[in-house]
Amino acid sequence: MKIDKKQKNDFKDNGYLVIKKLINKKLIKKLQKTIIDRSKQYLNSPKNFKNFYDKSFHSSLINLKKKNPTRFGSLYDSLQKCLELYSIILDKKLLSKISKLSKLPTGNISFNGENIRMDLPHDKLHYVDWHQDRAYYFQNRDGNKGLVCWIPLMNMKKNLGPLKICEKSHIDGFISNYKKSRKKNFSTQRKIETKKKYKIINNNVEEGDAFFLSKNTIHASGNNTSHLLRFSLQVRIHDLMDPNYLSFRHSIIYNQSDIKIMKKKRINISDIEKISI
Repeated sequence: MKIDKKQKNDFKDNGYLVIKKLINKKLIKKLQKTIIDRSKQYLNSPKNFKNFYDKSFHSSLINLKKKNPTRFGSLYDSLQKCLELYSIILDKKLLSKISKLSKLPTGNISFNGENIRMDLPHDKLHYVDWHQDRAYYFQNRDGNKGLVCWIPLMNMKKNLGPLKICEKSHIDGFISNYKKSRKKNFSTQRKIETKKKYKIINNNVEEGDAFFLSKNTIHASGNNTSHLLRFSLQVRIHDLMDPNYLSFRHSIIYNQSDIKIMKKKRINISDIEKISI
Protein backbone atom coordinates (compact mmCIF):
# COMPACT_ATOMS: atom_id res chain seq x y z
CA MET A 1 0.00 0.00 0.00
CA LYS A 2 1.69 3.16 -1.20
CA ILE A 3 1.08 6.74 -0.17
CA ASP A 4 -0.58 8.36 -3.17
CA LYS A 5 -0.41 12.01 -4.18
CA LYS A 6 -3.85 12.79 -2.69
CA GLN A 7 -2.86 11.37 0.71
CA LYS A 8 0.34 13.41 0.72
CA ASN A 9 -1.59 16.55 -0.17
CA ASP A 10 -4.27 15.83 2.45
CA PHE A 11 -1.59 15.46 5.13
CA LYS A 12 0.12 18.65 4.01
CA ASP A 13 -3.12 20.65 3.78
CA ASN A 14 -5.03 19.31 6.79
CA GLY A 15 -2.20 18.46 9.20
CA TYR A 16 -3.36 14.88 9.61
CA LEU A 17 -4.12 11.73 7.65
CA VAL A 18 -6.02 8.55 8.53
CA ILE A 19 -5.10 5.32 6.76
CA LYS A 20 -7.70 2.64 7.34
CA LYS A 21 -6.66 -0.93 8.18
CA LEU A 22 -2.95 -0.19 7.86
CA ILE A 23 -1.79 -2.37 10.74
CA ASN A 24 -2.12 -6.13 10.29
CA LYS A 25 -4.89 -7.46 12.54
CA LYS A 26 -2.60 -10.30 13.66
CA LEU A 27 -0.20 -7.76 15.19
CA ILE A 28 -3.07 -6.04 16.98
CA LYS A 29 -4.44 -9.35 18.30
CA LYS A 30 -1.01 -10.37 19.62
CA LEU A 31 -0.69 -7.12 21.53
CA GLN A 32 -4.24 -7.49 22.86
CA LYS A 33 -3.37 -10.99 24.09
CA THR A 34 -0.23 -9.70 25.81
CA ILE A 35 -2.31 -7.04 27.58
CA ILE A 36 -4.87 -9.61 28.73
CA ASP A 37 -2.25 -12.15 29.86
CA ARG A 38 -0.28 -9.54 31.80
CA SER A 39 -3.46 -8.15 33.36
CA LYS A 40 -4.38 -11.56 34.76
CA GLN A 41 -1.33 -11.44 37.03
CA TYR A 42 -2.71 -8.29 38.63
CA LEU A 43 -6.33 -9.39 38.72
CA ASN A 44 -5.44 -12.71 40.37
CA SER A 45 -8.09 -14.27 38.19
CA PRO A 46 -7.90 -17.66 36.46
CA LYS A 47 -10.83 -16.57 34.32
CA ASN A 48 -10.45 -16.86 30.57
CA PHE A 49 -11.79 -13.65 29.08
CA LYS A 50 -13.62 -14.13 25.77
CA ASN A 51 -11.71 -11.42 23.93
CA PHE A 52 -10.36 -7.89 24.25
CA TYR A 53 -13.90 -6.51 24.39
CA ASP A 54 -15.05 -8.79 27.21
CA LYS A 55 -16.92 -6.48 29.60
CA SER A 56 -15.75 -8.47 32.63
CA PHE A 57 -12.12 -7.86 31.57
CA HIS A 58 -12.68 -4.11 31.42
CA SER A 59 -14.73 -3.95 34.62
CA SER A 60 -12.02 -5.92 36.46
CA LEU A 61 -9.35 -3.45 35.36
CA ILE A 62 -11.53 -0.47 36.26
CA ASN A 63 -12.08 -1.99 39.69
CA LEU A 64 -8.32 -2.55 40.09
CA LYS A 65 -7.66 1.10 39.28
CA LYS A 66 -10.22 2.25 41.86
CA LYS A 67 -9.17 -0.11 44.67
CA ASN A 68 -5.44 -0.34 44.07
CA PRO A 69 -4.17 2.43 41.77
CA THR A 70 -0.50 1.65 42.50
CA ARG A 71 -0.90 -1.90 41.20
CA PHE A 72 -2.76 -0.59 38.16
CA GLY A 73 0.19 1.75 37.65
CA SER A 74 2.56 -1.21 37.79
CA LEU A 75 0.49 -3.00 35.13
CA TYR A 76 0.60 0.11 32.95
CA ASP A 77 4.38 0.47 33.36
CA SER A 78 5.02 -3.20 32.59
CA LEU A 79 3.19 -3.03 29.26
CA GLN A 80 5.15 -0.09 27.91
CA LYS A 81 8.20 -2.17 26.99
CA CYS A 82 6.51 -5.32 25.71
CA LEU A 83 7.81 -6.69 22.42
CA GLU A 84 4.38 -6.69 20.76
CA LEU A 85 4.21 -2.89 21.10
CA TYR A 86 7.49 -2.56 19.17
CA SER A 87 6.44 -5.14 16.60
CA ILE A 88 3.74 -2.68 15.56
CA ILE A 89 5.94 0.43 15.65
CA LEU A 90 8.63 -1.30 13.60
CA ASP A 91 6.21 -2.88 11.12
CA LYS A 92 7.52 -2.28 7.58
CA LYS A 93 4.20 -0.98 6.25
CA LEU A 94 3.92 1.56 9.05
CA LEU A 95 7.55 2.69 8.71
CA SER A 96 7.05 3.12 4.97
CA LYS A 97 4.10 5.46 5.54
CA ILE A 98 5.98 7.37 8.22
CA SER A 99 8.96 7.79 5.90
CA LYS A 100 6.85 8.98 2.98
CA LEU A 101 4.73 11.45 4.99
CA SER A 102 7.60 12.86 7.03
CA LYS A 103 9.87 12.91 3.97
CA LEU A 104 12.54 11.21 6.08
CA PRO A 105 14.53 8.16 4.95
CA THR A 106 14.16 5.42 7.55
CA GLY A 107 17.82 5.94 8.51
CA ASN A 108 16.98 9.52 9.51
CA ILE A 109 14.15 8.53 11.86
CA SER A 110 14.35 8.85 15.63
CA PHE A 111 11.39 8.04 17.86
CA ASN A 112 10.28 8.27 21.46
CA GLY A 113 7.09 8.79 23.44
CA GLU A 114 5.95 5.33 22.43
CA ASN A 115 3.32 4.03 24.79
CA ILE A 116 0.06 2.18 25.25
CA ARG A 117 -2.62 4.42 26.69
CA MET A 118 -5.23 2.88 28.98
CA ASP A 119 -7.89 5.56 29.47
CA LEU A 120 -10.62 4.78 31.97
CA PRO A 121 -14.20 5.99 31.55
CA HIS A 122 -14.64 9.63 32.60
CA ASP A 123 -10.97 9.84 33.58
CA LYS A 124 -9.96 13.44 34.25
CA LEU A 125 -6.54 12.62 35.72
CA HIS A 126 -4.92 11.56 32.47
CA TYR A 127 -7.01 13.48 29.97
CA VAL A 128 -4.78 15.70 27.83
CA ASP A 129 -6.50 18.89 26.67
CA TRP A 130 -5.88 20.72 23.37
CA HIS A 131 -2.14 20.75 22.67
CA GLN A 132 0.64 20.37 20.12
CA ASP A 133 3.13 17.56 20.59
CA ARG A 134 5.88 20.03 19.68
CA ALA A 135 5.30 21.54 23.14
CA TYR A 136 6.17 18.20 24.80
CA TYR A 137 8.90 16.88 22.50
CA PHE A 138 11.90 19.14 21.83
CA GLN A 139 14.06 16.94 19.59
CA ASN A 140 13.35 19.18 16.57
CA ARG A 141 12.75 22.91 16.92
CA ASP A 142 10.61 22.76 13.78
CA GLY A 143 7.36 20.94 14.55
CA ASN A 144 6.91 20.16 10.86
CA LYS A 145 9.88 17.80 11.02
CA GLY A 146 8.74 14.31 11.91
CA LEU A 147 5.20 13.54 12.98
CA VAL A 148 2.92 11.87 15.53
CA CYS A 149 1.42 8.43 14.94
CA TRP A 150 -1.68 7.29 16.87
CA ILE A 151 -3.16 3.78 16.49
CA PRO A 152 -6.42 2.61 18.11
CA LEU A 153 -6.05 -0.86 19.62
CA MET A 154 -9.80 -1.40 19.58
CA ASN A 155 -12.84 -0.28 17.62
CA MET A 156 -13.83 3.16 18.87
CA LYS A 157 -17.19 4.78 18.44
CA LYS A 158 -17.71 8.32 19.71
CA ASN A 159 -18.55 7.20 23.27
CA LEU A 160 -15.18 5.43 23.60
CA GLY A 161 -13.30 8.62 22.74
CA PRO A 162 -11.47 8.60 19.40
CA LEU A 163 -8.71 11.19 19.05
CA LYS A 164 -9.91 14.80 18.58
CA ILE A 165 -8.08 16.83 15.93
CA CYS A 166 -8.19 20.49 14.92
CA GLU A 167 -8.08 20.36 11.14
CA LYS A 168 -5.53 22.67 9.47
CA SER A 169 -4.30 23.95 12.84
CA HIS A 170 -0.68 23.10 11.90
CA ILE A 171 -0.76 26.00 9.43
CA ASP A 172 -0.44 28.43 12.35
CA GLY A 173 2.87 26.81 13.31
CA PHE A 174 4.12 26.27 16.83
CA ILE A 175 2.11 28.19 19.42
CA SER A 176 4.60 28.96 22.20
CA ASN A 177 2.26 30.83 24.54
CA TYR A 178 0.51 27.68 25.75
CA LYS A 179 -0.74 27.43 29.32
CA LYS A 180 1.39 25.00 31.32
CA SER A 181 0.03 23.32 34.44
CA ARG A 182 0.94 20.30 36.55
CA LYS A 183 -1.34 19.10 39.35
CA LYS A 184 -0.36 16.19 41.56
CA ASN A 185 -1.40 12.86 39.96
CA PHE A 186 -2.73 14.69 36.88
CA SER A 187 -1.14 14.61 33.42
CA THR A 188 1.00 17.63 32.59
CA GLN A 189 -0.97 20.10 30.49
CA ARG A 190 0.40 22.44 27.85
CA LYS A 191 -3.00 23.68 26.83
CA ILE A 192 -3.78 25.79 23.78
CA GLU A 193 -6.95 27.84 23.58
CA THR A 194 -8.58 26.77 20.31
CA LYS A 195 -11.05 29.69 20.31
CA LYS A 196 -13.40 27.55 18.19
CA LYS A 197 -11.27 28.55 15.22
CA TYR A 198 -10.85 25.11 13.73
CA LYS A 199 -13.02 22.31 12.42
CA ILE A 200 -12.93 19.44 14.94
CA ILE A 201 -12.37 15.92 13.59
CA ASN A 202 -13.60 13.17 15.94
CA ASN A 203 -14.55 10.21 13.74
CA ASN A 204 -15.20 6.57 14.63
CA VAL A 205 -12.12 4.39 14.10
CA GLU A 206 -11.29 0.70 14.08
CA GLU A 207 -8.41 -1.32 15.49
CA GLY A 208 -5.57 -1.28 12.97
CA ASP A 209 -6.34 2.17 11.56
CA ALA A 210 -3.46 4.65 11.79
CA PHE A 211 -3.53 8.42 12.35
CA PHE A 212 -0.61 10.60 11.30
CA LEU A 213 -0.37 14.18 12.60
CA SER A 214 2.07 17.01 12.25
CA LYS A 215 3.71 17.79 15.60
CA ASN A 216 2.16 21.26 15.16
CA THR A 217 -1.39 19.89 14.74
CA ILE A 218 -3.57 20.74 17.73
CA HIS A 219 -5.33 17.68 19.16
CA ALA A 220 -6.72 16.30 22.42
CA SER A 221 -7.67 13.06 24.13
CA GLY A 222 -11.07 11.71 23.21
CA ASN A 223 -13.82 11.73 25.85
CA ASN A 224 -14.42 8.18 27.04
CA THR A 225 -18.04 8.10 28.23
CA SER A 226 -18.38 4.31 27.78
CA HIS A 227 -18.03 1.50 30.32
CA LEU A 228 -14.80 0.22 28.76
CA LEU A 229 -11.16 1.23 28.89
CA ARG A 230 -9.87 3.00 25.81
CA PHE A 231 -6.68 1.33 24.56
CA SER A 232 -4.49 3.09 21.99
CA LEU A 233 -0.86 3.17 20.91
CA GLN A 234 1.15 6.26 20.06
CA VAL A 235 4.68 7.20 19.03
CA ARG A 236 6.48 10.43 18.10
CA ILE A 237 8.82 10.59 15.11
CA HIS A 238 11.76 13.00 14.82
CA ASP A 239 14.46 13.92 12.29
CA LEU A 240 17.69 12.45 13.66
CA MET A 241 19.79 14.19 10.99
CA ASP A 242 18.53 17.68 11.79
CA PRO A 243 21.67 19.78 12.57
CA ASN A 244 19.83 21.13 15.61
CA TYR A 245 18.53 17.76 16.79
CA LEU A 246 18.37 17.68 20.59
CA SER A 247 19.85 14.42 21.83
CA PHE A 248 18.23 12.70 24.79
CA ARG A 249 18.49 9.63 26.97
CA HIS A 250 15.93 7.76 29.05
CA SER A 251 16.54 6.71 32.64
CA ILE A 252 15.26 3.39 33.95
CA ILE A 253 12.83 4.10 36.79
CA TYR A 254 11.60 1.01 38.60
CA ASN A 255 8.02 0.89 39.82
CA GLN A 256 7.93 1.44 43.58
CA SER A 257 4.87 -0.74 44.21
CA ASP A 258 6.75 -3.67 42.67
CA ILE A 259 9.72 -2.98 44.95
CA LYS A 260 7.46 -2.94 48.03
CA ILE A 261 5.97 -6.29 47.10
CA MET A 262 9.44 -7.78 46.62
CA LYS A 263 10.37 -6.53 50.09
CA LYS A 264 7.32 -8.26 51.58
CA LYS A 265 8.38 -11.47 49.84
CA ARG A 266 11.82 -11.00 51.44
CA ILE A 267 13.50 -10.85 48.05
CA ASN A 268 16.93 -9.23 48.28
CA ILE A 269 16.67 -6.02 46.26
CA SER A 270 19.68 -4.19 47.69
CA ASP A 271 21.14 -4.01 44.19
CA ILE A 272 18.18 -2.06 42.80
CA GLU A 273 18.61 1.69 42.52
CA LYS A 274 15.63 3.10 44.36
CA ILE A 275 14.16 5.97 42.44
CA SER A 276 10.65 7.21 43.15
CA ILE A 277 8.18 7.63 40.32
